[in-house]
Amino acid sequence: MTPSHSAPGVADLPDDIRVLTETEVDASIRWLWHHATADLDSPGCGLVLDRDDLPGVATVAATGFALAAWCVGVERGILDRVAVRDRVAATLRTLEESVPQRGGFLAHFVDAGTGERQGRSEYSTIDTTLALCGAVVAASFFAGDAPEIAVRADRLLERIDWDWIINDSGEKTVVRMAWVGGRDDDYADGADDAGFVSAWSMTAEQLPMYLLAAGHPAVSNDRARDLWRGFDKPVGSYGGHECVHEPAGTLFTYHFPLAFYPFQRVRDLDGRDWWANARAASLASKAWCADQSDRWKTFAAGLWGPAAGLGPDGYVVNGARPALREPHADGTVPPVSLFGALPLAPDEVAPALRALRDDHPGAWNRWGATDGVNLEGDEPWYAEPRYGLNKGATALLGAAALGSTLVWDAFSQHPWIARGAHALGFTPA
Repeated sequence: MTPSHSAPGVADLPDDIRVLTETEVDASIRWLWHHATADLDSPGCGLVLDRDDLPGVATVAATGFALAAWCVGVERGILDRVAVRDRVAATLRTLEESVPQRGGFLAHFVDAGTGERQGRSEYSTIDTTLALCGAVVAASFFAGDAPEIAVRADRLLERIDWDWIINDSGEKTVVRMAWVGGRDDDYADGADDAGFVSAWSMTAEQLPMYLLAAGHPAVSNDRARDLWRGFDKPVGSYGGHECVHEPAGTLFTYHFPLAFYPFQRVRDLDGRDWWANARAASLASKAWCADQSDRWKTFAAGLWGPAAGLGPDGYVVNGARPALREPHADGTVPPVSLFGALPLAPDEVAPALRALRDDHPGAWNRWGATDGVNLEGDEPWYAEPRYGLNKGATALLGAAALGSTLVWDAFSQHPWIARGAHALGFTPA
């Protein structure tokens, strides 16, 4: 179908890749709809599973992606607007009233039925950021016919205590990554005496976090800009593609921010183009994988884009050059890397998607592409479970590649985000 929000400047997709992407986007949206708690009266309504082989374990980050993806589903005609509106309203109620929070930051893993904290989950800044990004998109999308959604989204944004989570005691001003409530909690080994875990001191997937913080009335423009300047931005290159890069060279960190905010429309306070940066990082990853094809059968088969996800031996964080250290590799590629790079570099992505489609029928089922492909063994390995995060990123970035600007428009035009962009000194491209 032709989206009602078109994206001028996004390159046309070849017909076969357009058909493949249409199918994948719709399958991903349906996964996110099917694997969320559906009962509108449930205290966990709208919470989306972390992965579909672990019933009952949801994540607030996957839920945030779903809130935006369900709106895309309405645009694409595969979800009913009233049903989505009602579930979005109930989901924001869940996030506000059921999911445990500390300083406004939500527990990462929660029970899909009750919203209660799952196990010893940390209270995560990035997972809360992704949840709030989805809430902002939904609030804009339903602005005319669901005032409850806008009110709840505003309350979720306003209750964040940025003073509590920001660390400006050192040379730079940074946001801490998480807080843990006890020494037995996840990530407690890396926590300080106050329970704070590490900090966003590197370039990674956290860019939308600064827009949320800068839009808060309690955060001054100066402090917002100190936060933007507070994370390291090392510049490296591979294969002639220069970019600010993250430490491990894992590809999803460049793509996730673009799922919500249209960085191609702005330059940051230093004049940097983060859309072009993500394109360069994607092409550098492709070039690095091509140069490793004599070592890894997966790369020799034309697949590329190592990132974090499930591999044959469990969860793995793979990467490519440029990176601060030698990239880790086990020959696994998550297809979300390809769909994530599609709006950035469609001509360069198309051959890999064709290889995935034509040579690997085992990588697909009714929910779309697998979460991992590894060809290093005697037989191809395909991850069986689908992850909510990857289905969410595929839905949003795949829709963008098809020409939709719904999510970008809804997110960037929300008053909170527009205020944040101004406070950060973003200027039109």
